[in-house]
Order: sequence, then C-alpha cells, then structure tokens
Amino acid sequence: MILILYYFFITALGIQTININQDYLENGELFELEDSDYYVIQEVGNGTMVFQVSSVDTQKYLQIELIFLAPGDGEVNLSFTISKNSLPSMKDNKTISATYADVNGYYLRKSYQNIVIPANSFRSGDKFYITNLKREEETTYQYNIRIKKTDSTPCPNDCTSVSLGYCNIGTCACEPNRVDLDCSRKATPIMIDKKLENLTITGTEYFYFEQTKQLDTILLDVGISNILISEYSQIFVYFMFENFKYGVPTPYYNNYSFSFSPDSKTKSLIIDVSGLNYNSDLYRFDRLLLTIVVPDTCQFYFNISVPSEDSEVNTNLMLIYFLVSLAVVLVLTWIIVTLIRYRQRNRVQNEIQQNQIQLSQQRRGQKNGISVQQLDYYMRKILWKNLEKHPKIKEKKIDTIQFESCTVCLIEYDKESICRVTPCVHVFHADCLQAWMVEKKHETCPMCREELNEQSLEKFAEIEKSNNQETQVFKKVDQNIQNGLIVIQQRP
Repeated sequence: MILILYYFFITALGIQTININQDYLENGELFELEDSDYYVIQEVGNGTMVFQVSSVDTQKYLQIELIFLAPGDGEVNLSFTISKNSLPSMKDNKTISATYADVNGYYLRKSYQNIVIPANSFRSGDKFYITNLKREEETTYQYNIRIKKTDSTPCPNDCTSVSLGYCNIGTCACEPNRVDLDCSRKATPIMIDKKLENLTITGTEYFYFEQTKQLDTILLDVGISNILISEYSQIFVYFMFENFKYGVPTPYYNNYSFSFSPDSKTKSLIIDVSGLNYNSDLYRFDRLLLTIVVPDTCQFYFNISVPSEDSEVNTNLMLIYFLVSLAVVLVLTWIIVTLIRYRQRNRVQNEIQQNQIQLSQQRRGQKNGISVQQLDYYMRKILWKNLEKHPKIKEKKIDTIQFESCTVCLIEYDKESICRVTPCVHVFHADCLQAWMVEKKHETCPMCREELNEQSLEKFAEIEKSNNQETQVFKKVDQNIQNGLIVIQQRP
C-alpha cells in the first residue's frame, strides 16, 4: 500500500517513471537520462541507462544516487556501476567490469548507494552508462535515481543527517556513535581500560576504538558467553582501520578476522595501531572499526588496554630465543651434513685405493690400456645436464642426482661438466676417465672394477647393439655426434 501511494505521489510531482522489463531489453535502445530525478521499476536482471554531459558540466562533480524503496536496507543485492563512453563488460552476469562502482553499498546491501565522478575528469559529449545488475532475478527493484551537479565534492547521502555527521570536502565526519561512509551505522565505542560486559548481540553489530593520543599497539580481549547458536555455527569478528572507500569491515574487506566456535570462547591479540593518524580536518584520530556477525544471539565482552612493558619484553625474549634456537639447529644440521659427506668421500677413496691394490696383485705384466680414439668410440662425452637422456641411464631409470661428484677427482659436477658414462653405468669427468684408462693404462672401472679393456668393450657394444636397434649410441659413424659430445635426439 505504501509503495502504491508513493507511486501516485511521484506521478503527481511529475517524476518520470522508467520500466526496465523485457520490452525494454528487446527494444534495444537505452533510456537516456535528461532530468535529475527518475522513478525506476526494474524487473529484469540487467538495467542499463545512459546520460551525456555538456560543456557546462565538465568542471562540476557528478553525483549519481540510488535510493531504494524495495527491497529494504540490508536486502538489496545489486551491483551499481558506471562506465565512461562504453558499456560495461560482463561475464556470465556475475562479474562486471566498469569505470566506477559502489563497493560499500554492494557489500553492505544498502538501500542507499552513490557514485561520485570527479570534476575535470571528463569532456563535453562524454557518455556515462549506468548499469544496475540484480543478483536475484525473482525480486522486483524499485528505486529513485538522481543526478546531482555540484561545485564542491559531495558527501554520500549528505552524511545521513545533521545529527549524525557533517560533510567535510567529500568525507563524512561522523558523530561519536556513528560509522560507515555516510554515518548510517550505529556503533558502540570501546575505551582504553573500560571493559564492556554483558553485551547481547544478535545479527550484525559495529564497534570502534578511537585513541585519544598516539599509540603503537593495543591489547584487544574479546570473549563470549551464553552462546545460543547451533553446534556448527560460528561467530565472526572483522576489524580494519577506518577508510573512506569501503566504510566498515566486512568478510570481503578487513585487515584481520577471526571466529568463535562453541569450544573457543575467548580471543586475545595485540594490534599495531601506529597507522592511526590524527586527521586535522575531521578533528579526530582515524578509528579502528570492528564488525561482529552472530548467527543467532550471544553475550560479549570487550576490553582494550595498552600492553605492559613486561609483556613486550617477554615477547622480545621469546623472539630472541626462537631465533637463537633456529640458528643452533641450522649450524648442527650443516655440521652433520658435512661430516656425512666427508665420510662418504673417504669411503669411496679407500675403495678405489683398495681396488687399485687388488688389481695390481691380480694382474701381472705390462698393461696395454686403450687409446683416446677407442675411449671416444666406446664412451662418448656428454654434458652432465644431459645425463638423464643418456640411453643407458634412461634404460635403467637411474636418478642422476646420485652422480653428484666424480669419484676419481672428488670434485662435484656442475651442469656444464663434460662426462663419460661407462658400460657399467658409472659417471666420471671425461678427462679423469681418460687419465685413468689412457695415461695410467688401467683397464677397469675406477668404481666397480668391471673390466674395460678392448675385448670387454667390444662385447658390451655388441650386446647393446643387439638389444636396442633404434638407439645406436656406440655406432662408429654417428651423425648425432658433434665435437666429441653425444647429442640426444627424440625419435618421432
């Protein structure tokens, strides 16, 4: 009945009505706003209108306001955006990209929303596309849309009323018991060392802390009692420093948040408030804002105090103890790893020396060794970084990480080290293996004592050739050898 009376009232005043329905969409022509005040009934999800500015408007601030008649405050689920000289882009009617948007009104589902377009940010003839995207198709929205042109920066909703706040160059200076961009939310102040107890909260409530002198940190204690919620429900607390873009903390915008469950009834945390600065224009410190969201009903207590020097000292001592302990653990770990690697190298070196002694005892006479040409023929050079592509290593699925150092010179490999792989699949520096087999005329692997004379190498080559006809690594005429290095190619 109230809405019907309002409709006849605005009709009597001559306010033009815009019906955004299916016929409006099918017509294909957007309604062009000329007057400053319209009554809009939006039945479909996407409602887009357009207005064009003239040369006399370029030095003025443009304020576009939406005042919702239905649904009510807290129930509006609509994205209010404006794009300059082009329609906004949308993805699946869920995400909208535009030049301006009222994020405060959207996330708080407010019955009042507004966008201010700064003066001198547009030119004569520019077009602004207003898009109101509903998130609930079945709901019919009714709202007034107003376009104001002012010489000074306007405030949202004129700060609601004179009793709640006043406009100061586009920013609302709210009274002590009011928060949000337009001072529309009632809030309870929390004072230093003045505990608030037995506060019954249902739904969403707002609190704030405003320091009277510059502080570095505060200690915030929050507790609940008489929880009248279901077992799986949670109570959420969001807080952030007051700003003039998002308004009050929400699940989407906050500096910090935490939750209560039936098994956790108290929270205590130290908050750095050194970022709160005195605003000489608003005659106050920027405030720390808290939003409490309770699914049903419960009782709260709040207390804010300044941490004592002893607590700060204890915190610093704990930090020092932690860092010292961490340093000790790292040093001990480094020592243990170094000892393990040292013992492994000594063991490998001893095994090589024992192998050399045993070989010298077992073999008699002068060894012939093999030539450099034979070495290059049977054990081609390969870069260490390409070891995993070597046919023998790929065939046996060997992890190349185990080849961390050459057991002849005990020097660790790097990615560009030139190596050789023996038929028994051990890896050495190319020069080290050449010195071992050609210069010192050893005919065994330095690691496992496998015979590597000409007869055994030919036998290995014949076996390899018969087992794998596709990859002929030891072929005498190999087109995939460049400068003595094996070039691994992937066959199609």
